[in-house]
Amino acid sequence: MAKLRFLLLFLLLFIGVECKIGAQEAMIFGNAAEYKGSDIIFYTYSDYITETEYEVGRCKVERDGKFSAKLKVLETSFVFAHLGVYRIYFFAEPGKRYELVLPPREDKTEAQRLNPFFRETDLQVGIKNVDRNDINFLINAFDLRFNQDFDQIVQDAYRGRQHNIDSLITRIEEKFAGTGNRFFDAYREYRYGLLRQITFIKKSTATSKELFLNRPILYRNPAYMELFNLVYDKYFLFFSRTSQGNAIFDDISRYKSLGRLKRTLATDDVLSNDTLMEMVILKSLHDEFFSDNFSRSALLTILDSIYRTTTIPEHVIVAENIRNRITKLLPGFVPAPFSLNDVNGREVSLDRFKGKYVYLNFCTTTSYTCLKEFVQLEKISKQYKKHLEVVTISADDNIDDLKSFLENSKYDWTFLHFGNKPEILKDYDIRVYPTYFLIGPDRKMILSPAPSPEEGFERRFFQLLRSKGEI
Repeated sequence: MAKLRFLLLFLLLFIGVECKIGAQEAMIFGNAAEYKGSDIIFYTYSDYITETEYEVGRCKVERDGKFSAKLKVLETSFVFAHLGVYRIYFFAEPGKRYELVLPPREDKTEAQRLNPFFRETDLQVGIKNVDRNDINFLINAFDLRFNQDFDQIVQDAYRGRQHNIDSLITRIEEKFAGTGNRFFDAYREYRYGLLRQITFIKKSTATSKELFLNRPILYRNPAYMELFNLVYDKYFLFFSRTSQGNAIFDDISRYKSLGRLKRTLATDDVLSNDTLMEMVILKSLHDEFFSDNFSRSALLTILDSIYRTTTIPEHVIVAENIRNRITKLLPGFVPAPFSLNDVNGREVSLDRFKGKYVYLNFCTTTSYTCLKEFVQLEKISKQYKKHLEVVTISADDNIDDLKSFLENSKYDWTFLHFGNKPEILKDYDIRVYPTYFLIGPDRKMILSPAPSPEEGFERRFFQLLRSKGEI
């Protein structure tokens, strides 16, 4: 029922916006011989709290260098593509055609490709057929002017030196006001709000009342959302320190009640608007889930309550994205799927082991702890072969290192290499080696993280099998 409700709300959102723009799409095209044979995938963020990437179109660069694609954007949207060491971006408006000029090709090195935390360089892509009234020209010109002073002003503010911000804004507005582009007008307004906020000219409460309370939520405008995320950062913790807000902990962790939480938050006059309050709750749930301030199960209950009761399609999407992000490693939920290569080049997926327990571990063949525990893993693999698959994912830079290691050690459980999907280290939040998980026969997570062999995994697993009557 929840999925059906989500689809119905999303359909209403889609139809509503589509009617306004006449069911138009944006079109991109160009010629980039350097990229021939490459697939280019264009994304936008489905929401700016989780920054979940959502594909809006793709194309293949032909042998002659030509490429073209239709982009499914329902309103002016920030669109980007991962292109080697760059993340190219531009703003796409429905019904417009953009002739893109791609940057000189610069592929990632193997070390960069295998590093899931490597940050691509943001680069506003060139557009041949852009005019002075296009949103891309306007935002690029504004950002160049705005950023001339921004960094210095912020640094001076932290040193106690104040600038005349209003005078600066007046000078900038002399050049950019009066374009008639509502998206650009809002972009400038919230950029100025950001400047006032981080230079301490205005406190969060004042900014909230002036720029957010009883005003439309601009879900697709990055300037609006950047300021929103700053103003309401860790709002639960901030408001709980006030006399009227100290009930938040009981509302969430004791009663797990969205209704009680909303009544407490309503005592803060900056959240008297229900739509804004719900968005702030979603932002705060996302922030707090990775802290120790509230019970995670309680936060998840509140999130599910919003998902079930909200009448705002955008909030359904945000709630769905938050839920997907925070539950992927929780016991009882299905972890991220994967298909990785073994040393013989065969692709092995997690689904292959459905019906058996999987003791999943992330290791390197240069880690002393990993090598030490491989001896115990071999024993566990043989003793519980009927019920359990041991699967080791190697994060060695070179798959040949893993292959050489296995030829010399003769270990015969499943070894896979992360190289064709390096983002798996992010999916499983791997920070140290080794890290272990136990996944059930139904593909749901049981232990996250699981104890290592030296920490008593065998005893825990034996007790689990006995409790289920499997031995």
